[in-house]
Amino acid sequence: MVTTEQSAEVEGARSDAAIAAFVVEHYDRLLGLARIVCRDTADAADAVQIGLEQAWRKRSTLRDGALLRPWLDRIVTREAIRVSRNRSSWLGRLFSARAEVAWIETRDERASEPPTYMALRAAFGRLSPEHRAVVGLHLHLGYSVAETAAIVGAPDETVRSRLRAAKQRLRSDLEESRS
Repeated sequence: MVTTEQSAEVEGARSDAAIAAFVVEHYDRLLGLARIVCRDTADAADAVQIGLEQAWRKRSTLRDGALLRPWLDRIVTREAIRVSRNRSSWLGRLFSARAEVAWIETRDERASEPPTYMALRAAFGRLSPEHRAVVGLHLHLGYSVAETAAIVGAPDETVRSRLRAAKQRLRSDLEESRS
């Protein structure tokens, strides 16, 4: 006869396997999400790693397996915002490489990018981590405003105002770059 404790262990093993399979399948998407917020591949990888560690420790709090994607997105996004804020702090700026300092590459990858794309990329990089997060979640990944608010842990109106401010800032920066 199967006890409730054994049943819980079997269910836990199934959810652990489901989380592990989901992470394997969606790791690149999670990394892309973190990269949108962090603007740096190494910081994004750190945010995903820390976020996944947090998710694994808190996996018992996930009650509905159907909500696994937004649950992990929320954890990774919040960690990416935290990593990005820390990087932009005074101490982070002091000990990190400046944006204009880059590794020497065999070719300049930006040479093939159209000027409008480069201007948009630069303008997006000047947004705050919170603004990049809502733009990335809502406009890039297609989450609704309510879902985006739940992921970043802010009220719906705050997300709407961040979206408006980010769009306005992007428009003005792009107009300035065209002049």
